[in-house]
Amino acid sequence: MKYFTFFKRLLTFKKYPLFRTANFKHMLINIMIISILIALPNIISLFQSVDATSGLGSLETEIPDFRIVDGEYVGETETVSIRGNDILFSEDMTTDEMNEMKDESSSILIGFLKDGIYIRDVQNSGFDYSYISQVETDEDLETFIDQQTSSLYFYVLVYIVFFVAVIMFFAVIFLSAGIYVLHLISQLMKKKSRFMNWFKFSTFATVAVLVPMIAIQLTAGPLLWWLYLLTLPFYYHYYAKLPKVKA
Repeated sequence: MKYFTFFKRLLTFKKYPLFRTANFKHMLINIMIISILIALPNIISLFQSVDATSGLGSLETEIPDFRIVDGEYVGETETVSIRGNDILFSEDMTTDEMNEMKDESSSILIGFLKDGIYIRDVQNSGFDYSYISQVETDEDLETFIDQQTSSLYFYVLVYIVFFVAVIMFFAVIFLSAGIYVLHLISQLMKKKSRFMNWFKFSTFATVAVLVPMIAIQLTAGPLLWWLYLLTLPFYYHYYAKLPKVKA
């Protein structure tokens, strides 16, 4: 398949000028893959959260007594373990504090905290209790879980589609900004440079490096963004292959 031929050229530093033959469809595929890869840790965490939350219905006796008063959790502090994950109920911890100590609280998947709901690995992971305004007590939470379990996965899928779409938008912006700088530098160095050709090449290079980056994050934990520097040899080789502008 022609699409995978470009990755072979990229990794073997061969026939770089032919990246100009990549078509619009290839760019769309790459941008979609980039967005899904970036979102993947959050997507996995969301499905784990839904799975753990739905399992709370079978642990009614372990859910501590609490009330939501003026948008804040008031009640007992307790950690409930379910399906290999911990769910924290606490009136002393806030979502901001939980985010600041993520490394120390890595075992906590969901937190019903003083000012809102915490979900591990989710961007801006603090959600106000207004999102589940019908839940005011521990009994309401049990009823909510029983009633909403079947539709929770639908809401998650809608959120994921929106989340990936937003990442795609910003991916195009950030890639364009970086590539425009390289394009200008190439022109200043009297190279025959085309912005769109740079952009095509960049999407393939980004996908190639994101795959191991996200794999490391999913298996080892830390997100090693410095690995993106591994794309620099590809960009340099692409630049070196650009023909000189004839005087």
